[in-house]
Amino acid sequence: MSTEVLDSERWQVERDPLALYERSLAEGWGDGFPVLPPTEERVLELLEATPDPPDRVITGSMHPAGGVATVEKVAVNAAMAGCLPEHLPFVIAGVEAICAPGYNLYGVGATTGNAFQMLMVNGPARDRVGIDSGYACMGGATGRGSRTIGRAVALCLRNIGGQRAGSTTKSCFGQPARMGMCFGEWEEVSPWPSLAEQRGFAPTDDVVHAHAGMGTVPLCDNRFDDARERAYLLARSIAYPASNKMLGSISMQRNGDVVLAINPDWATQFGREWPDVDDFKQFVHDNAWQPIELWPESHRELWEDRADEHGRVHLNESPEQLHVVVCGGPVALHGVFLPSWGESLMQSVGVRHG
Repeated sequence: MSTEVLDSERWQVERDPLALYERSLAEGWGDGFPVLPPTEERVLELLEATPDPPDRVITGSMHPAGGVATVEKVAVNAAMAGCLPEHLPFVIAGVEAICAPGYNLYGVGATTGNAFQMLMVNGPARDRVGIDSGYACMGGATGRGSRTIGRAVALCLRNIGGQRAGSTTKSCFGQPARMGMCFGEWEEVSPWPSLAEQRGFAPTDDVVHAHAGMGTVPLCDNRFDDARERAYLLARSIAYPASNKMLGSISMQRNGDVVLAINPDWATQFGREWPDVDDFKQFVHDNAWQPIELWPESHRELWEDRADEHGRVHLNESPEQLHVVVCGGPVALHGVFLPSWGESLMQSVGVRHG
C-alpha cells in the first residue's frame, strides 16, 4: 500500500520521543500518557490488517464535536496507542460499536456522569492478540491487546470526536476507563454460551461489545455455599439505591443495560443450579430490587410508578437488560458489576480481519 492513499495532514516532529509527548500534551491530542509516533510506515502497516479501505467512513459525525471517523483516522490513533496490526480490526469494531445509534454516543459523552465505553471481547483470537480474560483482566494485567485497543478507541473519541473534559464533556469525576478499557470473556470456563453467542454470533466469530459503564463496582462473598443464596446477595447488591438506574424516572428502569462479571468458580456453581443462562438472568432480575421504603418519604412518590404491587423498585424492567460475563481469576470470592448510565444499550460488532 502506497503512502499516496493516506489523506491525513503530515507533521514534522523532533526525533526525541519526549518532545512528541510534550507536544501531545500542549496541543491536547494526547491522553496524558506517552504516545508513539504515527509515522506513515506504521499507519500503512496497520491498514494492511483490515479489508477496509483507508477512506471508508465509519461515521460522518462522531460525537461530541462531529468529526469524520475514517479507517485511516482510526489507524492513526491506534498507532499512537501502540497497537500492532492485528489489533486494528478490533479497534475499528470498537469504534463502530460506540457509533451505533443504540449506544447513544452523544448522550454518553454529554452526561455529567462518568459513563464511558467498556469493551468486552469474545472469539478465538482473544489470546493471540493479547486480550486479558483471567487474573486482573479489568486492570493490572499486561496484555498488549487489552491495553492498546481500549486506549485507541478512547483516543479516537478524543481526536476524532473532539471530547475534552470541561468543554465538550462535563463528566463530574470521570473514571479510569476513560483511559481505555478492554477485556475478554474467559468463555472456555463458562458453563453457558459466550456473550457473543447469546447475541447471535458464532463461536468462530471475534466480537467486540461496547457497554456504557459507570464504573466497576466490586462484589465479594465468602459466606454462602448455596448458589441461590449467593446469587440473591449479588442481585440485591447491584440494585444499589444511588445508581443512575435507580433514579426515580421509570425511563431509567426501561432503558440501559448492565453487566455482571463473575469469576470462573462462581460460574461453575451457578451453572449447576441454572444450566440455562437465561434462567440465571431471570433469577438475578427478579431479586435486583429495593423496597420503596428505602427512599425518604418526602420524595417517595418519584418511585411509585416503578414499584410493583409489593412495593419493590426493580433495577431493570426486563432480564434481557442484564448481561453475564465470565472472566477474572479462578478465585471464589469476587465479582464485578458494571452499572449502566441508563440511556445506552450494549452494541456488539463482528471483527473483520484482513
